[in-house]
Amino acid sequence: MGSSREYHGLQIMTACMQFIGVSLLSFCLARRVPTGWRQWRHLTWGRTCVLLVLLDSWLFVFFTGLLSSGIGLSWSHTTCTLAIYSCISFYVISKILIYAFLSEKVYIVWTGGNQASRYKTKVYRLCAFVLSGYFAIGILMILGNENTVRADGVCVIGLKSYSTIPLIAYDLSLNIFLTAMFMCPLWVLHPMSPRLRSVAKRTLQ
Repeated sequence: MGSSREYHGLQIMTACMQFIGVSLLSFCLARRVPTGWRQWRHLTWGRTCVLLVLLDSWLFVFFTGLLSSGIGLSWSHTTCTLAIYSCISFYVISKILIYAFLSEKVYIVWTGGNQASRYKTKVYRLCAFVLSGYFAIGILMILGNENTVRADGVCVIGLKSYSTIPLIAYDLSLNIFLTAMFMCPLWVLHPMSPRLRSVAKRTLQ
């Protein structure tokens, strides 16, 4: 009973943050979702990635809120295990979508906004190949997860070092790679053509 009272305030604060998070993400989704068939038809891959990231984030906040504030993580190893797997799944999906969005920006800048086929473009295939490494990172995270229910009923989740270190290193490397790929044509083409400058500005909006 003592431990339950000890964490009661924290549980209330967590539930409030989850409620606010779901509300904000719902607002963002409502603003981003196309309202007509024509908008859906002309939805670009970059905007689709943004929509999917928002949806993934909404599902993550809602599902983890359901687990922690609804079902409860305490005293149940099953829900504690489900919590870590849901965190890994939603995290990996969101990261893949974010990097797919950044790869799209790299593709647009390198092609100058021309309607070239993505998979016929070497730079896009290179980005896709580098991004595919995230599947290996996801497997490492699944194999290297830790979840346990302490004696006081608190669920503790995390990742072991052999999955955390590659995750951080890969994230950092991928960020540097995509940033360099985006900036490279802007630096090399000096002075930058008005068309490419316009394309670059659109990708940053």
